[in-house]
Amino acid sequence: MFKAKILFIGPNESGKTILANFLSNATENVGGEYRPTQGVRILEFESQPEGSGDKTCEVELWDCSGNFKFESCWPAIVKDCSGVVIIFNPDIPSHLKEIETWHSMFISSQALQDTRCLLIAHHKPGSEVEGGRLPLASNLSRLPLIHSNLEEEPEEVRQAFHRYLGSVVKAMSESREQEEMSIIM
Repeated sequence: MFKAKILFIGPNESGKTILANFLSNATENVGGEYRPTQGVRILEFESQPEGSGDKTCEVELWDCSGNFKFESCWPAIVKDCSGVVIIFNPDIPSHLKEIETWHSMFISSQALQDTRCLLIAHHKPGSEVEGGRLPLASNLSRLPLIHSNLEEEPEEVRQAFHRYLGSVVKAMSESREQEEMSIIM
């Protein structure tokens, strides 16, 4: 069974914790007032990634704080990660610029394959922005982008995450096979 360490990163108040709770079926802190994550929260659950047949995958979902005061912890957080999901709120114009920094710190610096990355434009209740194209920087526009709206399309969000998780597990499997072949050769 594969174990995937997936980081949820992005600006403050972008919806990382709400999405993490939803995707892991956790019920703590759903709704209510905003309480920023301090450092990181790790949620563990099993999932069936798309394309894996009936095989399950252990998922460690790391819900990381968007506060830059925790920047000194980021090298330890990113160590051995399988994938990175950048979550942002498209209603907040500064988030489009901020996610470039997140990309640089967590994806570019690790030379992480695009197939192991995902952008989620998380629409909060009453969102003004439609689920269309966003003015993303060129390095971000290469990454898969999904729009999430847990009030209107919760199962579409879950299915998109399972597709993403399937691509991460496939990349992990291919990487493992390459390592094994290099040992044999």
